[in-house]
Amino acid sequence: MIIRPRYAPTITLACSGRNIPRTAITLMKITSLSLPMFTIVAAFSLLSSLPAHSQSASADLDRDGIPNISDRDVDNDGIPNGADRNIDGGIARSGPLTGRAIGDNLPNDSPQELDMDADGMADNALNETDIDGDGLADNAPNETDIDGDGLADNAFNETDIDGDGLADNAPNETDIDGDGLADDAAPETDIDGDGAADGSQSEPDIDGDGMANGLDPDTDGDGLANNTDPDLDGTGVDDSTLDILYENPSNPRYYANDASVTSITGPVDAEVRKALQIPATDAGLRVRVLINSGTVDQPGQWNGLITGVWRYLSSDRIQLWARWCYPANDPSQLKIFVEYRYARPNYVVSEENRLYAGYTTAVGEFSLTRIASSPNVFIYWLPGQPVGFYYTAPNQQATGFAPPYEPLRTALAGYPNFFARSDYLSFSGNLSTAANFQGVSPVLELLRTIRQTNLTWYGGIEATQIR
Repeated sequence: MIIRPRYAPTITLACSGRNIPRTAITLMKITSLSLPMFTIVAAFSLLSSLPAHSQSASADLDRDGIPNISDRDVDNDGIPNGADRNIDGGIARSGPLTGRAIGDNLPNDSPQELDMDADGMADNALNETDIDGDGLADNAPNETDIDGDGLADNAFNETDIDGDGLADNAPNETDIDGDGLADDAAPETDIDGDGAADGSQSEPDIDGDGMANGLDPDTDGDGLANNTDPDLDGTGVDDSTLDILYENPSNPRYYANDASVTSITGPVDAEVRKALQIPATDAGLRVRVLINSGTVDQPGQWNGLITGVWRYLSSDRIQLWARWCYPANDPSQLKIFVEYRYARPNYVVSEENRLYAGYTTAVGEFSLTRIASSPNVFIYWLPGQPVGFYYTAPNQQATGFAPPYEPLRTALAGYPNFFARSDYLSFSGNLSTAANFQGVSPVLELLRTIRQTNLTWYGGIEATQIR
């Protein structure tokens, strides 16, 4: 007896192809063969059944003949990509798939959405320069919503600017605006992609994490705390260039090679450490010898003096420096807080001792954070007298905002002989009532008080700008 199955078993192959309509599975009736027959029927599925991130750059989700990579409405739902909260998923309103739901159901800001515009390039790929497929490059000044989630990039509640699932302030988020430039790369001048240059007064939130620069412990969002970051505000200018001892490689040398002058720097280093009251293990101190009329390996004299500069950099990035010198024929007469005055026909060592504290702002860096965190203070005293200080706050012309005169006056009012002038924005007083230099601690405390007062003031202004 011959068994003739009414319908042959079928095997369905799911495949995809451009402009190929959905094909229903057909079960073929067997009437003429005496042996069982297996029929293979191909069922073509819509391209949209594939995850968006696995599609090629030539894919065409809505089959309108425009590849996703250049289609400004990838799913033909009538909402342009830049305004569509789910760029690669929706109900097509036009084209061959009108009325059909195509694509995925993942909002643009979903952690599972790896390629929101279905152009074949992962959103976090280096070559993906238009994450939301709206035709605007991610680093374009007029691209205000890089990930197309409806939140402006500079909005207070936008915590994932490029929509890659990594919070902007996450330690492993290395490209906040998803423009292919690492946040700590020198060419990256707009970390959060909001069109405001990092380090400018118009940028109140450099890393776009919703926290004002002045209140943010990691201003540029590179995962490094401000007090350990070699580029605090993400401008690409390494803060080592702000070191008073920095030598531009393109300029003539003015300091001797350290290895050639250890016999000179050793005694100076010991004396400075004694005065600053810092241990030999503190690597923040560096002593340099000026070349003067000599060479980098054999420094010369200036007015019969061996001269140089020492710099101390605290763990929280406060810089102190002063000049030092001693007669070439008598190193025992070393002076480490030197000021020179002109007495015809030569310069001579002044009786007054001087020390400088603070950072010098680099050319082109005028962010409120840089100005506020970089107070420059003049420290001075005569032998046998208390140490005095003088500080001038940045004015409104420098920052664009009213200065924190009253907060600074209140914060510093406890210093002996304190005096403030509102017309000059100046503040002066003594570090203590004790005579002569009392170590580095009182100077650092003063600088920290000034810096924190400034940061709180300007940080509040930046926070208002953000909101």
